[in-house]
Amino acid sequence: MKKIIVLVAAFLLVASSAFATIANTKHNLTTAGTGITKTTVATATLCGFCHIPHGGSTATTGLPLWARAIPATGSYQVYGSTGVAGTSVTLSGTTINAPGTFSLTCLSCHDGSIGLGTITKNGVPSSYAMTSTLPGGLTAGGAFQATNIDPVTGYSPYIGANLQNDHPVGFQYPTAGYGAGGGIPGISVVLTSGSSPYLTGGTTATHYPLFNYGVGNATTFECASCHEPHLEPVAGQTKFLRAANATLCQDCHNTK
Repeated sequence: MKKIIVLVAAFLLVASSAFATIANTKHNLTTAGTGITKTTVATATLCGFCHIPHGGSTATTGLPLWARAIPATGSYQVYGSTGVAGTSVTLSGTTINAPGTFSLTCLSCHDGSIGLGTITKNGVPSSYAMTSTLPGGLTAGGAFQATNIDPVTGYSPYIGANLQNDHPVGFQYPTAGYGAGGGIPGISVVLTSGSSPYLTGGTTATHYPLFNYGVGNATTFECASCHEPHLEPVAGQTKFLRAANATLCQDCHNTK
Protein backbone atom coordinates (compact mmCIF):
# COMPACT_ATOMS: atom_id res chain seq x y z
CA MET A 1 0.00 0.00 0.00
CA LYS A 2 2.85 2.35 0.87
CA LYS A 3 4.42 1.80 -2.59
CA ILE A 4 1.09 2.60 -4.27
CA ILE A 5 0.76 5.85 -2.33
CA VAL A 6 4.30 6.84 -3.30
CA LEU A 7 3.64 6.07 -6.99
CA VAL A 8 0.39 8.05 -6.99
CA ALA A 9 2.14 11.00 -5.31
CA ALA A 10 4.92 10.88 -7.92
CA PHE A 11 2.38 10.83 -10.75
CA LEU A 12 0.51 13.81 -9.33
CA LEU A 13 3.76 15.71 -8.94
CA VAL A 14 4.68 15.18 -12.61
CA ALA A 15 1.15 16.02 -13.75
CA SER A 16 1.02 19.21 -11.68
CA SER A 17 4.47 20.22 -12.97
CA ALA A 18 3.35 19.86 -16.61
CA PHE A 19 0.13 21.73 -15.77
CA ALA A 20 2.07 24.62 -14.27
CA THR A 21 4.45 24.73 -17.22
CA ILE A 22 1.86 25.03 -20.00
CA ALA A 23 -0.14 27.55 -17.94
CA ASN A 24 2.60 30.11 -18.58
CA THR A 25 2.62 29.67 -22.35
CA LYS A 26 0.56 30.89 -25.31
CA HIS A 27 -0.96 27.40 -25.39
CA ASN A 28 -2.98 28.35 -22.32
CA LEU A 29 -6.18 29.20 -24.18
CA THR A 30 -8.34 29.53 -21.07
CA THR A 31 -9.72 32.87 -19.91
CA ALA A 32 -6.78 32.99 -17.46
CA GLY A 33 -4.22 32.77 -20.26
CA THR A 34 -1.90 35.71 -20.85
CA GLY A 35 -1.72 35.23 -24.62
CA ILE A 36 -3.66 37.21 -27.21
CA THR A 37 -5.75 34.21 -28.32
CA LYS A 38 -8.08 32.54 -25.83
CA THR A 39 -11.58 31.31 -25.14
CA THR A 40 -14.36 33.44 -23.73
CA VAL A 41 -15.84 30.44 -21.88
CA ALA A 42 -14.88 30.49 -18.19
CA THR A 43 -15.47 26.75 -17.70
CA ALA A 44 -12.91 25.69 -20.34
CA THR A 45 -9.95 23.80 -18.84
CA LEU A 46 -6.24 24.21 -19.54
CA CYS A 47 -5.53 20.75 -20.96
CA GLY A 48 -9.00 20.29 -22.47
CA PHE A 49 -8.21 22.02 -25.75
CA CYS A 50 -6.01 19.07 -26.76
CA HIS A 51 -6.63 16.23 -24.30
CA ILE A 52 -9.68 14.57 -22.82
CA PRO A 53 -9.77 11.95 -20.00
CA HIS A 54 -12.63 9.92 -21.52
CA GLY A 55 -13.80 9.50 -25.09
CA GLY A 56 -10.58 10.59 -26.74
CA SER A 57 -9.84 9.86 -30.40
CA THR A 58 -8.41 6.43 -31.24
CA ALA A 59 -8.28 7.17 -34.96
CA THR A 60 -4.55 7.85 -34.88
CA THR A 61 -2.09 5.56 -33.11
CA GLY A 62 0.03 6.99 -30.33
CA LEU A 63 -1.95 10.08 -29.38
CA PRO A 64 -2.49 10.63 -25.63
CA LEU A 65 -6.25 10.96 -24.99
CA TRP A 66 -6.52 13.25 -27.98
CA ALA A 67 -9.49 15.63 -28.05
CA ARG A 68 -9.11 17.14 -31.52
CA ALA A 69 -9.82 15.98 -35.04
CA ILE A 70 -6.78 15.10 -37.17
CA PRO A 71 -6.49 16.84 -40.55
CA ALA A 72 -6.44 14.75 -43.71
CA THR A 73 -2.81 14.17 -44.73
CA GLY A 74 -3.65 14.42 -48.43
CA SER A 75 -4.43 18.11 -48.12
CA TYR A 76 -0.81 19.19 -47.66
CA GLN A 77 1.83 20.33 -50.14
CA VAL A 78 5.13 19.22 -48.67
CA TYR A 79 8.67 20.59 -48.79
CA GLY A 80 10.72 19.47 -51.78
CA SER A 81 10.90 19.38 -55.54
CA THR A 82 7.30 18.55 -56.44
CA GLY A 83 5.42 19.40 -53.27
CA VAL A 84 3.61 16.07 -53.49
CA ALA A 85 4.07 13.68 -50.57
CA GLY A 86 5.89 10.48 -51.49
CA THR A 87 7.40 11.91 -54.68
CA SER A 88 8.87 15.19 -53.48
CA VAL A 89 12.58 15.08 -52.64
CA THR A 90 15.15 17.48 -51.18
CA LEU A 91 18.42 18.52 -52.84
CA SER A 92 20.00 15.59 -51.01
CA GLY A 93 17.49 13.14 -52.44
CA THR A 94 15.54 12.58 -49.20
CA THR A 95 11.91 11.65 -49.90
CA ILE A 96 9.36 13.80 -48.08
CA ASN A 97 6.17 12.01 -47.08
CA ALA A 98 2.92 13.39 -45.70
CA PRO A 99 3.14 14.89 -42.20
CA GLY A 100 3.01 12.20 -39.53
CA THR A 101 1.04 11.99 -36.31
CA PHE A 102 3.22 14.36 -34.29
CA SER A 103 3.08 16.98 -36.99
CA LEU A 104 -0.67 16.61 -37.54
CA THR A 105 -1.31 17.31 -33.86
CA CYS A 106 0.29 20.72 -34.30
CA LEU A 107 -1.34 21.31 -37.67
CA SER A 108 -4.78 20.55 -36.23
CA CYS A 109 -4.60 24.10 -34.87
CA HIS A 110 -2.01 25.77 -37.07
CA ASP A 111 -3.15 24.83 -40.58
CA GLY A 112 -6.35 26.85 -40.13
CA SER A 113 -8.73 24.02 -41.04
CA ILE A 114 -10.10 23.35 -37.52
CA GLY A 115 -11.30 25.85 -34.91
CA LEU A 116 -9.00 26.28 -31.92
CA GLY A 117 -11.89 25.64 -29.55
CA THR A 118 -13.29 22.62 -31.42
CA ILE A 119 -12.93 19.41 -29.43
CA THR A 120 -14.31 15.94 -30.04
CA LYS A 121 -15.55 13.44 -27.46
CA ASN A 122 -16.59 9.96 -28.60
CA GLY A 123 -16.66 11.29 -32.14
CA VAL A 124 -19.03 14.17 -31.34
CA PRO A 125 -17.59 17.69 -31.86
CA SER A 126 -18.34 20.72 -29.74
CA SER A 127 -16.78 24.15 -29.65
CA TYR A 128 -15.67 26.84 -27.22
CA ALA A 129 -16.05 30.41 -28.42
CA MET A 130 -12.63 31.94 -29.11
CA THR A 131 -11.27 35.45 -29.47
CA SER A 132 -7.96 36.92 -30.66
CA THR A 133 -6.38 40.32 -31.12
CA LEU A 134 -4.25 39.04 -34.00
CA PRO A 135 -4.59 41.11 -37.20
CA GLY A 136 -7.69 39.85 -39.01
CA GLY A 137 -8.90 37.91 -35.98
CA LEU A 138 -10.01 34.30 -36.20
CA THR A 139 -12.30 32.80 -38.84
CA ALA A 140 -16.02 32.40 -38.14
CA GLY A 141 -15.18 28.88 -37.00
CA GLY A 142 -12.54 30.11 -34.56
CA ALA A 143 -9.50 29.07 -36.62
CA PHE A 144 -6.25 30.85 -37.49
CA GLN A 145 -6.13 32.40 -40.96
CA ALA A 146 -3.59 33.83 -43.40
CA THR A 147 -4.17 37.43 -42.28
CA ASN A 148 -2.91 36.69 -38.74
CA ILE A 149 0.52 38.29 -39.33
CA ASP A 150 2.09 40.50 -36.68
CA PRO A 151 3.01 43.72 -38.55
CA VAL A 152 6.09 44.25 -36.35
CA THR A 153 7.64 40.77 -36.12
CA GLY A 154 6.14 39.11 -39.19
CA TYR A 155 5.22 36.13 -36.99
CA SER A 156 1.99 34.26 -37.65
CA PRO A 157 0.57 31.18 -35.92
CA TYR A 158 -1.06 30.26 -39.24
CA ILE A 159 0.90 27.73 -41.30
CA GLY A 160 -1.77 26.61 -43.76
CA ALA A 161 -1.71 23.50 -45.93
CA ASN A 162 1.22 24.55 -48.12
CA LEU A 163 4.31 23.44 -46.19
CA GLN A 164 6.80 24.08 -49.00
CA ASN A 165 8.32 27.09 -47.21
CA ASP A 166 8.70 25.26 -43.88
CA HIS A 167 11.27 22.84 -42.51
CA PRO A 168 10.51 19.38 -43.95
CA VAL A 169 8.61 16.94 -41.76
CA GLY A 170 7.36 13.43 -42.42
CA PHE A 171 10.66 12.14 -43.78
CA GLN A 172 12.25 8.90 -42.65
CA TYR A 173 15.50 9.35 -40.79
CA PRO A 174 18.01 6.76 -42.10
CA THR A 175 19.33 4.17 -39.67
CA ALA A 176 22.86 5.02 -40.78
CA GLY A 177 22.17 8.67 -40.10
CA TYR A 178 23.37 11.44 -42.38
CA GLY A 179 26.89 12.77 -42.69
CA ALA A 180 29.69 10.38 -43.60
CA GLY A 181 27.72 7.26 -42.59
CA GLY A 182 24.58 8.15 -44.50
CA GLY A 183 26.26 9.73 -47.51
CA ILE A 184 24.80 13.22 -47.04
CA PRO A 185 27.30 15.81 -45.75
CA GLY A 186 26.45 18.79 -43.59
CA ILE A 187 24.41 17.14 -40.85
CA SER A 188 26.13 16.25 -37.61
CA VAL A 189 24.02 14.53 -34.95
CA VAL A 190 24.16 11.29 -33.01
CA LEU A 191 21.24 8.96 -33.70
CA THR A 192 20.03 6.81 -30.81
CA SER A 193 17.74 4.03 -32.04
CA GLY A 194 15.30 1.86 -30.12
CA SER A 195 11.67 2.16 -29.06
CA SER A 196 12.14 5.92 -28.46
CA PRO A 197 14.70 7.08 -31.03
CA TYR A 198 16.16 10.56 -30.86
CA LEU A 199 18.88 12.80 -32.24
CA THR A 200 21.47 14.34 -29.92
CA GLY A 201 22.40 17.82 -31.08
CA GLY A 202 26.08 18.41 -31.73
CA THR A 203 26.35 21.82 -30.04
CA THR A 204 24.08 21.62 -27.01
CA ALA A 205 23.56 17.85 -26.62
CA THR A 206 19.81 18.53 -26.77
CA HIS A 207 17.62 15.50 -27.51
CA TYR A 208 15.40 15.87 -30.57
CA PRO A 209 12.90 12.99 -30.67
CA LEU A 210 12.10 10.93 -33.73
CA PHE A 211 8.85 8.99 -34.00
CA ASN A 212 7.99 5.38 -34.83
CA TYR A 213 4.66 4.78 -36.54
CA GLY A 214 3.06 4.32 -39.92
CA VAL A 215 4.11 2.08 -42.78
CA GLY A 216 7.00 -0.10 -41.71
CA ASN A 217 7.12 1.64 -38.34
CA ALA A 218 9.56 4.11 -39.89
CA THR A 219 11.61 6.49 -37.75
CA THR A 220 10.46 9.93 -38.87
CA PHE A 221 11.24 13.57 -38.21
CA GLU A 222 8.18 15.65 -37.28
CA CYS A 223 7.19 19.07 -35.92
CA ALA A 224 7.57 17.74 -32.37
CA SER A 225 11.21 16.89 -33.09
CA CYS A 226 12.04 20.58 -32.69
CA HIS A 227 9.00 21.88 -30.79
CA GLU A 228 7.71 20.88 -27.35
CA PRO A 229 4.12 22.20 -27.02
CA HIS A 230 4.18 22.27 -23.20
CA LEU A 231 7.48 24.11 -22.83
CA GLU A 232 7.54 27.12 -20.53
CA PRO A 233 9.33 30.12 -22.10
CA VAL A 234 13.09 30.08 -21.51
CA ALA A 235 15.53 32.93 -22.18
CA GLY A 236 16.76 32.72 -25.77
CA GLN A 237 14.15 30.07 -26.63
CA THR A 238 10.92 31.05 -28.36
CA LYS A 239 7.98 29.37 -30.05
CA PHE A 240 8.29 26.20 -27.92
CA LEU A 241 11.68 25.31 -29.41
CA ARG A 242 13.61 22.56 -27.61
CA ALA A 243 16.88 24.54 -27.74
CA ALA A 244 17.98 28.15 -27.99
CA ASN A 245 17.13 29.91 -31.24
CA ALA A 246 20.80 30.75 -31.87
CA THR A 247 22.01 27.14 -31.75
CA LEU A 248 18.99 25.07 -32.78
CA CYS A 249 19.85 24.82 -36.48
CA GLN A 250 23.56 24.22 -35.85
CA ASP A 251 22.71 21.35 -33.53
CA CYS A 252 21.97 19.31 -36.66
CA HIS A 253 23.48 21.26 -39.53
CA ASN A 254 27.24 21.68 -39.23
CA THR A 255 27.73 23.27 -42.66
CA LYS A 256 26.98 26.96 -42.33
